[in-house]
Amino acid sequence: MRRDDAERLLELSRDADFLGPDTATWIERLTPQREKLAKAVRFLVEDKAEAEAAELAANIWRLWLMSGDIEGGRALLATALDSGAAQPSRARALALYADGVLAFRQGAQDESQKRNEAALAAARAVGDLEAESLALVGLSRVAFRNGDYARVRTLALEARRLVHDLEPTARVAPLHLLAAGTRLAGELDEAVALYEESLELNRRIGDHRMVAVELHNVGHVELHRANIQKAERCFAEYVELHNPNDPYDAAMTKLDQAALALARGEANRALELLRGSESTLQGAGIVLDPDDAFEVDRLHESLAAEGIV
Repeated sequence: MRRDDAERLLELSRDADFLGPDTATWIERLTPQREKLAKAVRFLVEDKAEAEAAELAANIWRLWLMSGDIEGGRALLATALDSGAAQPSRARALALYADGVLAFRQGAQDESQKRNEAALAAARAVGDLEAESLALVGLSRVAFRNGDYARVRTLALEARRLVHDLEPTARVAPLHLLAAGTRLAGELDEAVALYEESLELNRRIGDHRMVAVELHNVGHVELHRANIQKAERCFAEYVELHNPNDPYDAAMTKLDQAALALARGEANRALELLRGSESTLQGAGIVLDPDDAFEVDRLHESLAAEGIV
């Protein structure tokens, strides 16, 4: 690869938008170039352009997340992060946060904690409030898997405060984690209100992926509140919006239908769907997020109580 090729890909990555209405278009456009993009990151590192390598990796890592290639995404980010002088920058903070997300998805708690702590230090060193907020969100995810829901909410609230006056897209992750922590703390009415606020925000900015995520979450909370018809509507819209190429999304589709089947008294069907969901995740080497793991455990407990295992 030549320097001008790497620079062209870097410029292209600066235009890419994985958090808005054009997400699907960018995924379709850049997925065929994933290997070229990874080569560009390696080239920039070898060319002593570590800052540009970190920026490129920070701009494109969601291609790997959304395809379920967690190991590949982490390899990409390691190339950018684990070479050179590691000078603080916004790009480095965002790349560290990204690797923290992927480590979390693998269930690698210590690695996620370290990456997000490093992201927080880098963001504060350069005074970037959005990157600082994301690092706090990353740390709240670690607390989420540890079951420390009070800390989840504290960190998410601080992350939300930091980006209060920034672009709406910066508010998405803190609000999502605040809702999730509130949900597993058992405060279902407040959790639904926060999820609905998140839904409205994501519909407004056109982030269809996060709309799908929050529909999935609202559906499960509504099942706990015995609102089966609302859960059905949420899950039906989720199917219309989810990414069928993402193994996590595919697994959640089966989980949603398993929860509905159990609510309708179709225990054997629920078990079949639940097993399909777990098989999909195992095949991709993905560890469930804590809120989804809670729903899986609840289903297993309910089925066991009915003598179905």
